Amino acid sequence: MSTSFIQEAGPQPPRDVRSPIEIISLLRNIHQHRDHLRINFVDRALKFQSSIVLIDTERKKLWIDEMMPRDGDRYATAGEAFRVDAWREGVHIRWHCEGVERLILDGVPTYCAPLPEEVVYHQKRGAFRASIRRSMELDVRLGHTKRDLSLDGTLLDISATGCKARFSGDCTQQLPPGELFERSSMALPDTDRLNLQIEIRHAQHDAVTDETHVGLAFRQAPASAQRLIDRFVNFLQREARREEKEDLF
Repeated sequence: MSTSFIQEAGPQPPRDVRSPIEIISLLRNIHQHRDHLRINFVDRALKFQSSIVLIDTERKKLWIDEMMPRDGDRYATAGEAFRVDAWREGVHIRWHCEGVERLILDGVPTYCAPLPEEVVYHQKRGAFRASIRRSMELDVRLGHTKRDLSLDGTLLDISATGCKARFSGDCTQQLPPGELFERSSMALPDTDRLNLQIEIRHAQHDAVTDETHVGLAFRQAPASAQRLIDRFVNFLQREARREEKEDLF
């Protein structure tokens, strides 16, 4: 059976994130997009809503806003443990908090807790992923303006919503999950380079080949670029089906 393209249906297995750099990056992504947090106290059915107010990396503290409904204030002030759930672009991120301290920040009541030491990262996918032959040698360039960082890699596969690429050496510390590389670009056959915003999903270093394989997601791709990506993915799928039929004879 051909493996040139597969359907990425259903959720991928959850991944435990323990690297402080990765955890801070994920939390910052939630904070920057003002995503809601769902708070669920242990042994209590009622769920509450909050958001991240401040991330203090020096003191290793996380500040969250008052909880809604206001009943959550009573449980939080009593020091009850709770679970936090957040969603960002189809990714479910969750962690546990053993308790918070109620403090006033800039004149507003907030809750302060230690930064989580472990976060569960659960990614869901629903698009075809088509493999790319090595002979094509299509490259992807990741550009990060704030960190003045640029990395060049080679595409391994692509779907309508993202791709996978390999980079030379160990780049895992430079490519934490959730980080947005806003000045990136990608080469496709017979067209100009596509300028894109690309988010890091996961990065894994292979010590044998000394390569880092990185899962990437396209973010707010221009309509013209999205059409070219879709067209290329469809082309790869047609080629895979044709080769699969030829293998039967």
